[in-house]
Amino acid sequence: MKDSKVGEVVQALSDKLGANAISPALYTSIFDAFEEAVVVADTNRNIVYVNTASERLFGYPKGALLGKKTKILYADESDFSEQGQKRFNANSSIAAQNYREVYRRHDGAQFLGVTTGAVMRSNEGKTVGYIGIIRPARSAEQSLDTVQKIHNVTSDILLSHDEKIHSLLQIALNHFGLNIAILACIEGNNYVVKDCVDLCGELKPSMQFATAGTYCTHTLAQNKAVGFHYVAQSEIRDHPCYKNFKLESYIGVPVQLDKELFGTLNFSSASPVEPFVKDDYILMEMLADTVSYLLYKKQSEEAIEYLAKVDDLTSLLNRRATLERLGDVIAQSNRFAYDISVLAIDLDHFKSINDKWGHAAGDHALIEFARVVSGLGRKTDFCGRIGGEEFVFVLPGTSLESSENIGNNLRHKLAVEPVELSNGVRITLFVSIGVATLKNNESLESLLARADEALYAAKQKGRNCVSLAL
Repeated sequence: MKDSKVGEVVQALSDKLGANAISPALYTSIFDAFEEAVVVADTNRNIVYVNTASERLFGYPKGALLGKKTKILYADESDFSEQGQKRFNANSSIAAQNYREVYRRHDGAQFLGVTTGAVMRSNEGKTVGYIGIIRPARSAEQSLDTVQKIHNVTSDILLSHDEKIHSLLQIALNHFGLNIAILACIEGNNYVVKDCVDLCGELKPSMQFATAGTYCTHTLAQNKAVGFHYVAQSEIRDHPCYKNFKLESYIGVPVQLDKELFGTLNFSSASPVEPFVKDDYILMEMLADTVSYLLYKKQSEEAIEYLAKVDDLTSLLNRRATLERLGDVIAQSNRFAYDISVLAIDLDHFKSINDKWGHAAGDHALIEFARVVSGLGRKTDFCGRIGGEEFVFVLPGTSLESSENIGNNLRHKLAVEPVELSNGVRITLFVSIGVATLKNNESLESLLARADEALYAAKQKGRNCVSLAL
């Protein structure tokens, strides 16, 4: 909760409090639904109210903290004294503000908490007590580190989309301190494990379960991030998943793909954990968006890769096959919001090859040229002939600047690697290249026309160079 909001709450309470009033009923009506722990103490720093979140966070039975000194919550007694001198005293003029403090749970475990503390005064200005709103600092501190790790993974160009997703599962599993991470696909009534990290080694990809037998039914029903930190003490303690697997903690979120439900991303453990807080749910939503994007990229690239496959060089040299394949790739590009660039390539002075060594040698030169170009590209790229000695090199997901670099790389590669003709003669090929990038809603004909204009400009410049379309 922001400092300003705490200040508003304290002021509202002050307006309702009499000169010496402490009203647990009033606090219950205001604070019991809070996700954060709320502790209210009197002027002697004796606890007069804690909400349900406080009992969960500190692990005390209901009512066990009432009447106790707030000292019981501190990991170090000196911190209790320091805060008393600094802010929790009748003369304090410190406004509600955030600070970090180390606390101790009922079982002795310590944790760092982000606390917003303030003095409570009646409408007459008399100090009547103190309020502290506490949330575990794990989310505040670790989330930033986790977000940085997520960024490092998603921006790593050496990792495949599947490798990135698996790394994200491991990162989030460590963040939450749980044992099982699953990316599941919902297929009808079935819950299919697509990827997982199981520290116990029992889960494997492709395993299937009835969706109704998983906690993800609650995630799907609410269509948002949902968490249970201690199932045995929650409203879902009778769920089949708890009866069958005894998973005490769970947090999950729906995953969309192309605006439709794909499945869920979820993390769980056989042990209870500290309560999930708002930052955890925000992180889950961010993870879901990231995984959704990676699935989307993988799907779209696989579609384009499939369309770009060339089984033999005969089809590669066929104009109709080339244009049909290019049209399909453009359609995929529009669907998946991909950039797509085209290199219009003309073999300089190709007629001289036919004149000197014959058309058979010329045809062989075209095939060898196509091999060189295809070897230069990625799996999603393809090269095809559109007439005579003119080819197109199609580059999905490539900017104009990057395509220009690829064009120059092709020129340099041809310069240092002569091709061998059918008669055994080795010759060096030179090319002029025009580059165009697909515009919004542009037709195939328009794209090729702009690439051809750039190609003509390259020839006018003296050939063996690259020119960019406007």
